[in-house]
Amino acid sequence: MVATRNMEYPDQELYNFVLKEMKMRNINRKTIGEAVYELQHQYFPKLKPEDFGKELPNVLKKREVLNLLATGFILDNLASEKKLPEPYQQIVENDLGQFGVDETLAIAVSQLYGSLGNTNFGYGDKIKVGWAKNLDTDTKQNRVNTFADDLFLALVSGVVGRFGHGRPLKIASEPEIE
Repeated sequence: MVATRNMEYPDQELYNFVLKEMKMRNINRKTIGEAVYELQHQYFPKLKPEDFGKELPNVLKKREVLNLLATGFILDNLASEKKLPEPYQQIVENDLGQFGVDETLAIAVSQLYGSLGNTNFGYGDKIKVGWAKNLDTDTKQNRVNTFADDLFLALVSGVVGRFGHGRPLKIASEPEIE
C-alpha cells in the first residue's frame, strides 16, 4: 500500500474503532459518568452520574482525542497479544512505574481541557477513581490495560473540563475591541 498525503482523514473509521475498543473495556457513558460524579458532585449537586455521562460523546468529537485513544488501545492490544518487541513488551505488559508514556498520552488528552482537565486527571490517577481501578487491576481478562486505565481517566478529565468551562462567561458589558 502506497501512502498518499492528500487522502481524506478517516474520521468515521477512527471513531468506530475507538468506540469498539472502549466497549471491549467497558468504557462508556455509565462508567465515565460515575467517575466524574465521584470527582465533581460537590460542585454540581443537582446532577446525577448519567448527566455527566451524556457529555462523553462531545469529548470524543475531537480528532486529537480519538488519535490518542486509538494509539493507546492499539499498544495495549499488541501487548496483550505479546506482539511488542522486547524490552517494550515487558515494560508495557507489567505497567512499570518508570515508563510514563501511558500517562503522557492521557495528559495530552486532559490538556485539551485546561487546568481542570489536568488537575482532575492527576487526582483521578492517584486515587484510581471509578472504573480506572478495575482497568488497572484487571488480570482475569488476560488483557493489558496499561494505557486504557489512564485513557479512561483522560476521558473523565475531558468531561470535567467541559462542565467547568462549558458555561458562557457572565460579562456585564462587552469592552470595545479595536
